[in-house]
Amino acid sequence: NTPVNTGGVNPNGPNPSPRTEEDVKDLIAQWQQYAHPRAREFFQEPEAMARVLLELAKGVSKGNDPILGTDTCCVQWYGDVTTDDSQAAIRMTKPGEDSESITYVNRVLAFIFATDDCFEALMQLPKEPFKMQCGCQLCVNLAHIAMEI
Repeated sequence: NTPVNTGGVNPNGPNPSPRTEEDVKDLIAQWQQYAHPRAREFFQEPEAMARVLLELAKGVSKGNDPILGTDTCCVQWYGDVTTDDSQAAIRMTKPGEDSESITYVNRVLAFIFATDDCFEALMQLPKEPFKMQCGCQLCVNLAHIAMEI
């Protein structure tokens, strides 16, 4: 596997409608209510998970919600992308580690929010970004994650 780096140019360009700081805080508070216990356990402290949710909230336009929004529309990613294949990605420091690592947004979303059944099925897939049913790899709508390769 090639190391993953962010710094690629996001084909979507800059976020056309960024959220205010207050909007971001409200959204994180809403999302935290839906976080799966496995995510709470993994991040150990609420602030650690909130930092990841902050990156996710900053990467999508105001009015679009990849977790609680409609499952019919794509939610375009305006954050970091990988340099090699323009996949939606964030930098995060995992609990117990000192350095940041690059993580695919759709894998983070599934880890934090997917049901046990969905998550277990997704973990059987290769350790790559999940394919999106809509065909757009810069869509980060949780409902668009394909359950197969």
